[in-house]
Amino acid sequence: MAWADVARALCVLGVVLMHTVITVQAFGFAIEPWRWFVDAMGPFRMSALSMISGLLLSRRIRAGWADEGVRVSVALSAWLYATWLLLFTLFALTVGAFLWVGPLASGDALGTWQAFARQLVLPRTVLWYVLALAVWTAVLATLRRVSPAIVLVALAALSATSFWMPVLEGSDQYRNICRYAFFFALGVYGARFVRDALARHAAGVFTAALGAFALLQSVVVITGIASIENLLSVPRDAAGALVVLSGALFLAAVPLLGRALAWIGRRTLPIYVTHALLLETLILFPGWWVPLVQHHAFARAISPLIITLGCAAAAIAVHALVMRTPMRVIFALPGPIRRRLTRA
Repeated sequence: MAWADVARALCVLGVVLMHTVITVQAFGFAIEPWRWFVDAMGPFRMSALSMISGLLLSRRIRAGWADEGVRVSVALSAWLYATWLLLFTLFALTVGAFLWVGPLASGDALGTWQAFARQLVLPRTVLWYVLALAVWTAVLATLRRVSPAIVLVALAALSATSFWMPVLEGSDQYRNICRYAFFFALGVYGARFVRDALARHAAGVFTAALGAFALLQSVVVITGIASIENLLSVPRDAAGALVVLSGALFLAAVPLLGRALAWIGRRTLPIYVTHALLLETLILFPGWWVPLVQHHAFARAISPLIITLGCAAAAIAVHALVMRTPMRVIFALPGPIRRRLTRA
């Protein structure tokens, strides 16, 4: 399904663009059009990425723990989260920390390692989504015999109430794990329906989803009440996810563009886990790029796009090099662990 890879590329590049805009604005540069764009894309990015992840893991999860693919998927996500959280911690201790590695920094080495230990359970960095995949897959595989309707209703309620969950340490990402679990489950249980609907009525799905999103977002804007937006976020963002998935199907058919996006979509893991360190490096060593953005209006206007694409290219290049060395374990489950899980 090339459109699935295109959808993943759109979502992950959207995440990198959002973080890039925040990075550039941290230096006081006015790039409001970009800020408006990434804010407008908020209801689409993570809901669509969660749904497409659930859709791709659907068969394994519906089979339960007896399927070795479930065991490997959970172990891989947990391994990647712990490994990259460790790399983030080492970066904070050796290079420095400001924004994207900042949640791990506490002024001294002991505090940083304590933050690392806490975040193995309660994430505060952008790596939260990697942990979420392990948690969501494990929970749904365990609940495989429970009616999907019951699970979806419970997760929809959890998603809507996640906005009122307590703030524990500032940038708590456990609330995002609770919020987007519903969309992952929607992808798991609705995989066959979504695939069939897109195969037969892609234009209809796009039109209906866009109309539903516009209607719900209009209610949110007109009322201006935060609690109403929180409650409507579940159906609104589900519609937004379907807009992305159906739109990706049409983009996949565009010559060159579709092929390029699909190629990126098959490499979203290294982009997602690496981009925060690349952006943190830009913040800690601004001397070579900030003057260019500061003194040239055109460079400032296109800087978020250029930095986003540059981060993606650098992440893919690093991944390609590392996978040829023993260090490939930062992107893949170690062989002994995988063999033990597949023999179980």
